[in-house]
Amino acid sequence: MTQRTHLVLLLLIGGIAACLANDLHANLTHLDANEIPQRFDEAQLWRIYNISEAIQHRVPVGQMLEQKFGGNIWKENSKFLDISIARDQLKAARSFLSAHRLDPQILSHNIQTMIDEELLGGIEATSLGRRTKKAARSSMHWKDYHDLETIYSFMREIRSKFPNIVRLYTIGQTAEGRDLKVLRISENPRENKKVWIDGGIHAREWISPATVTFILYQLMSNWENQPAHIRGLTWYIMPVMNPDGYEYSRTTNRLWRKNRSASRRAQCNGVDLNRNFDIGWNGYGSSTNPCSDTYRGSSPASEQETRAVAEFLAKRKYNLESYLTFHSYGQMIVYPWAYKAVKVKDSSVLQRVASLAAERIVQKTGTAYRAAVTHEVLGIAGGGSDDWSRAALGVKYVYTIELRDRGAYGFVLPPRFIKDTALEGWTVTETVAQAIGPSSSG
Repeated sequence: MTQRTHLVLLLLIGGIAACLANDLHANLTHLDANEIPQRFDEAQLWRIYNISEAIQHRVPVGQMLEQKFGGNIWKENSKFLDISIARDQLKAARSFLSAHRLDPQILSHNIQTMIDEELLGGIEATSLGRRTKKAARSSMHWKDYHDLETIYSFMREIRSKFPNIVRLYTIGQTAEGRDLKVLRISENPRENKKVWIDGGIHAREWISPATVTFILYQLMSNWENQPAHIRGLTWYIMPVMNPDGYEYSRTTNRLWRKNRSASRRAQCNGVDLNRNFDIGWNGYGSSTNPCSDTYRGSSPASEQETRAVAEFLAKRKYNLESYLTFHSYGQMIVYPWAYKAVKVKDSSVLQRVASLAAERIVQKTGTAYRAAVTHEVLGIAGGGSDDWSRAALGVKYVYTIELRDRGAYGFVLPPRFIKDTALEGWTVTETVAQAIGPSSSG
């Protein structure tokens, strides 16, 4: 351990202790068991191959590990399952797998260590929290992950710097009463072709809002010099579609995925917003169990966040050419369909643009992304915002971008990778904008 890291740790522990001492009395009477930060000491992250064979024998491995052994599914596709298992369930879960002739590869021996390193990496990168003068107003930078208020402050700052071309919308509220904010950038809102970009639909995918704010920065830091295929579009940008879940993942449970709407069943809050859109909603790939991470909700668009986005976009579907939604992890650029094992009619065009974006990413950062149709690489899942935008609104360039990495860190991507990953997201955005081309008015 370096002297500096040691100092950071001491400061962290000292600061936490001081905060606890100050707040203990005030908070004891209000503390809900669900708000105590959850730890993952000695919890392991496993990758299990050959799960499709087990599924053929009617053993849904992921579902069984989730329900019987408290597993938390990180990623599941036709080739493998990534799942975290708490320390006290490791032995039993391993026995279950052995009985089905499955052997897990251990990606991480201690998830809490990964979470602690993510936190320390951000603190070290920002020099113990000191901000440069340039970023003083919104304190936005890409050396660390930010809370919702910093992201919203950054959006307000952009609006105030570009009042003639930027509009900030509050399109609704979350279950816990937080604003849902979207920024529109346009020199000609009536006639320009439109692009929608969102992030943070899944709370724990922190690299997603970081990438979307970086895209916003790339657009606006050099707006006057952007090419016609960028300036000639109307951009709608929503960095955090799931503010409640995002904040909960920052304060309480780093691995939280869903929103935070109350459930009729105690202890099981939240709906997977990316299984809640009105497309193949009651089909495969989601759960009817409120305790599952892929719980689809009580009905299509049952959630305030889903309804707010769907209603906002339905009113603006004229000229809406692209829907880009950023997720992690996997390093993929995928397009519909996800809810059924069929390609869209113009899949060759979508494949070509995605492949071009992947080529450009390799040139810029050396990172390999795969371009493919969603159901082939991620499996079948209904209720997704991407499929919905194509089916309900007729959007052409619909892509889900699964950002870094491929499982070494998964959702807990260290802050040192933010800038290059965000640049990869920007590269996809630029490539799609070029494919759309400038509006005829521009």
